[in-house]
Amino acid sequence: MTLSGRVDIRLDTELLAALRSFATSNGLARGAAARLLMTRALRDSDRPATQISPAQLAALVAAEHAVLMVASILPEGEQRMRALATRASQAAEERLAIVVEPAAPGEGSR
Repeated sequence: MTLSGRVDIRLDTELLAALRSFATSNGLARGAAARLLMTRALRDSDRPATQISPAQLAALVAAEHAVLMVASILPEGEQRMRALATRASQAAEERLAIVVEPAAPGEGSR
């Protein structure tokens, strides 16, 4: 491996302690640990933004569970669930647009 450049960075005390801890627990020198962590972060930054986080997956499973529970006790619940699927999807997209849309300048949090 050849050195292609040098980057000088300043770390606050907390971040430096975390780097030292990571390096020690993985048997690495501090510089090697920093390079490894930067490589991982850069590789992870190339992942598509559509990747689902564990929290998003948990919310989806909980929502689906609630729908199935309601469908199981309503007369013709399964049929109603299927009939309303398109409307539910549209409503979810509209709700997501409200949540994700950045607030206009000067607008407070909702």
